[in-house]
Parts: sequence; C-alpha cells; structure tokens
Amino acid sequence: MRRLPFVGRIFWKTLAVVVILVAAAWWIVLHFGFYEKMTPADYGGTVISTILFAYLVHLWLLPAEILRGDDKDREEHDDH
Repeated sequence: MRRLPFVGRIFWKTLAVVVILVAAAWWIVLHFGFYEKMTPADYGGTVISTILFAYLVHLWLLPAEILRGDDKDREEHDDH
C-alpha cells in the first residue's frame, strides 16, 4: 500500500486558514445562535475535524501544485 501524500508547506498553511475559519464559525454560533457554550465533546470534535478537513483541503490543492511544476522548479533551483 502506498503512503498518503503529504506536502508540509501546503498543509500547514491550509491548517492555519481552517483554524481561523473554524474559530470564526464557533464565535458566530456562540454569539448569534442558540448554542450557549461549548461542551468537552465540542472541543475534541472540533480539533479532530479541523485537522481532517485541513488535510482533505490539502489533498484538493495538491494536484494544482504538482501540475504547475512548483516542486520540480524548487528542486532545480536548489541544485544550482
């Protein structure tokens, strides 16, 4: 079985954006919705879901990086 693809420079940027969006969504829900406060299950579920969603978005963005050839160009520049 092949390893799952992972490109750290894309994943960490994606995770940062997803964390900001999730925090904003929770703020909106807590301040304008009927949800009064987060439960311990909300914290755990949010952390797990955020990481998984960031990885899925990373996979979605990954082919665009490969098709543009950014990885090949970077390797060529590092060698010279």
